[in-house]
Amino acid sequence: MTETEIKTETGTETGGISWVEHPGVGLFLASFLALFLELLIIRWVPSVVRIVAYYGNVMLLSSFLGLGCGVLLARRKLRLQRLFAPLLLLLVASLSLLAGVRFTQGPDELRFLFEGGAMTTTLPIVTIFSLNALLFVPLGDLIGVYFTRLPPLRAYGWDLAGALAGTVLFGLFSYWWFSPVVGFLIPMAVFLVYCTSKPTFGTATICFAATMAIMVVGQEEHALWSPYNELTVRRIDPGGAQIAVSDPPADLRTMVDPPFYTVEVNDDFYFRAGTLDLTTFSEQTPALLGVEAQYGIPHQVRPGADQVLIVGSGGGHDVEAALLAGASHVDAVEIDPVILDIGRRFAASGVYEDPRVSLHDTDGRAFLRQTDRSYDMVVFGFLDSQGLFSQMSSIRLDGYVYTRESFREAFAHVREGGVLSVSFFSARRAWLTDRLASMLSEATGAKPLMYYTPNGQVILIAGKGHSPSGPAQIRDYSSLEWAPGGTAQATDDWPYLYLRGRAIPMDYLLIIGFLTAVSALFVLTSSGRGEKHLDLHFFFLGAGFLLLETKSITTLSLYFGTTWFVSMIAIAGVLIMVFLANLVAAKLQRASLLFYVPLAASILFLYLFPASAPLAWSSLARLVYSLVVMPLPIFFAGIVFSSTFRESADTGFSFGSNMLGAMFGGLVEYLGMITGSRALLLVVLGFYAASLTVRWLGLRAQSGGAGAAGGFQASATSSNSTMM
Repeated sequence: MTETEIKTETGTETGGISWVEHPGVGLFLASFLALFLELLIIRWVPSVVRIVAYYGNVMLLSSFLGLGCGVLLARRKLRLQRLFAPLLLLLVASLSLLAGVRFTQGPDELRFLFEGGAMTTTLPIVTIFSLNALLFVPLGDLIGVYFTRLPPLRAYGWDLAGALAGTVLFGLFSYWWFSPVVGFLIPMAVFLVYCTSKPTFGTATICFAATMAIMVVGQEEHALWSPYNELTVRRIDPGGAQIAVSDPPADLRTMVDPPFYTVEVNDDFYFRAGTLDLTTFSEQTPALLGVEAQYGIPHQVRPGADQVLIVGSGGGHDVEAALLAGASHVDAVEIDPVILDIGRRFAASGVYEDPRVSLHDTDGRAFLRQTDRSYDMVVFGFLDSQGLFSQMSSIRLDGYVYTRESFREAFAHVREGGVLSVSFFSARRAWLTDRLASMLSEATGAKPLMYYTPNGQVILIAGKGHSPSGPAQIRDYSSLEWAPGGTAQATDDWPYLYLRGRAIPMDYLLIIGFLTAVSALFVLTSSGRGEKHLDLHFFFLGAGFLLLETKSITTLSLYFGTTWFVSMIAIAGVLIMVFLANLVAAKLQRASLLFYVPLAASILFLYLFPASAPLAWSSLARLVYSLVVMPLPIFFAGIVFSSTFRESADTGFSFGSNMLGAMFGGLVEYLGMITGSRALLLVVLGFYAASLTVRWLGLRAQSGGAGAAGGFQASATSSNSTMM
C-alpha cells in the first residue's frame, strides 16, 4: 500500500482527516487526546461530584474499558469518532445534574463528612463510570483505525509518544495553571483537527459550545485549583453566613475581631484559616476558646517546646499555637502549595511570614526522611485526606503518612523529653481511634495520652523518656483511657488507615463486578460468530503490566513522597522505559519465550527484597535503585509485548485486548486492601505466567499445523499511555 493510499483510507475511516500527512501523526494526536482527556476528567469530576475523588482509579479503568472496546470495534469501520462530541456533552450535562446528590457511606470505610448508611450510594457512581467509558469508545475506535495503517512497532511507538506528551503536558498544566474550562478546550481543539467534513465539524462545534456553556455556568466563581483539589475560601460572617471570596481585606493583620475563613475542598469543609491570638478579639466567645484549646492541647501537656515540627500545617493554626506557646523555630510542612498560599493570605496571624517559621512544600513522610533536625515536639495536624494520591492507586493522599513506620520515623526526630502529637478527626469510629493509638504505641514504645471530643476529634500524645500527663478536661476535650481493641495497624505494606479491616468494601465490589460484567458483555457481543473474543496473550500482558505499574508508582511514592510531581515523574518514567523496550524489540529478529525468564526473575527479586530497605539509604541510593532496579520488570515486559506485538496478524485486535486486560489488572489492584501491596507482585507473576502459557500453546498449535488458535493474544499499553 502506498503512502497516498494510506492517507486516503485513513481519511475515509475517520471521517475526513486527510490533512494528516502521515498516519503516525494522527495516532500521536489521538493518543495525546485520549491520555490528556482521561487525566483531565479524573482531575475535574471530583470537583462536581465529590465522592468520585475516592474512585479516581476506577475512573481510569472505565477509560481503559472504553478505549479497549473502541479499538476492538475499529475492525467494523463504524466511524464511531463522530459520537465523541455528543458523548462529551452527555457526560458533562449528567454530572451537572448529579452535582447536588448527597452520598452515604458504608460502615467499612471512612470518608469525611459523608452520611452513614448500610452501604455507599452506588447507582450515581456507576452511571458516571458508564458514561465515562462510553466517551472513550470513539477515541479507542480512532486509535484502532490508525493502528491498522502502520507497522505494529511503529504504531506502538507513535502511541507511546503521544501518551508521554499528554502526561507531561497535563502534569505541567495541572500544577501551574489548572482550569477545567481551559483544559477541555485543548482536547476539543485536537479533536476538531479530525473533523474536516462539514456535518461532523458542525455537530462537534455545537456540542462543544454547549459543553463549555454548562461548565462555565456550573463553575464556582472563586474556585482555586491546586495540584490535588478544588479549593474555595469562604468568609464566616458574625451571623454565621459563609460568603465565597477571592481576597482578604487589606487591613486583615491589624483589624480587631478579624474574620475566620472556611476552606472547602470540592465544595465541602476542609479546614479553617484565622488566628488563635485571643488578644485580637474584643470578646472571647466559647467557639473561639474551643478553637484555641484544640490546637493548644499539645503545648499544655508539654509546655516550653522550643523547636517544633508541624506535619500538615494547613492554614497555620498548629504553627501559630507553637509560636504563642514560645517556640523559637517551627518547620511547617504542607504538601499543597495552594493551601500554603491560602494560609499566607487569609490567616490574620500572618504566621507563614514570621521569620521563626520555615515553610516546606513537600510530602510529610519525605520531609521526615530528608531532615536531620531534632525537635521538642512533632505534631501531625488534621490532615484529613479527601481523595487518592494517584489515579493509578486506591491509596489515599496521606496513606503513607499515617502508618506505623511513619510514626516511628517521626518519633526518631523527637528529643529526649519531647512529645509526638497526632490530631485526627475519627468521626466517632472507635476502630479508627484504636488503630491510631495502637500504631502510636508500638512506634514509640509508650502508651499515648488521649483527649477526645463527642464529635470524634481525637488528640494522641506520646512522650520520649517520660509519660505525658495533663488535666482531665480541656474545654470540650476529655481525657480518654485507651484500652487496646486489636484493630489491624496501617503499615507501609497495608497503608489503608481509613478501612475498618483487611477487606474490600461492598461498594468497591459492586463497581468492580459491574465493570467486569460490562466488559465481558461487550466482548461477547462485539465479536462475530467464529471470531476470537479476546487475544488472551495480550490481555494477560495488559493485566500484569498495569498492576506492576501501579505497584511501582506506589513504592516510588513511599520512597520520595506522594506529591503530584513524584506521580507525574513515575508515570512518565514508565512510559520512557516502555518506549526503550520498544526500540530494543525492534532490533530483535523474532520473539522468544526466553524473554519471560528475566521478567520473572526481576519480579521475584522485588518480591523477596525488603521494600523498606531503601528507606534507610541515602537519597541518591534510593534514586538509583528506583531508576535502575525497580523498572526492570517493566522493561522486560515491554520487550515481551513489543516483540510479540510485531508478529500480530491483527494489531488493533491485540491492542484492544491489551487495554481490556489493563482494566482487569487495575481492578485486581483492590486485592491489596486484603493482602497488602507486596503480595500483588505474586499476582503480577501469575498474569505473566498465563501470558506465557497462552503464547506457548499458540506456538505449539502453529508448529503442529493447527494454526494460531488459542494462542497469539496480547495487549497492554496504559490508558493509552501506561500499559503494555
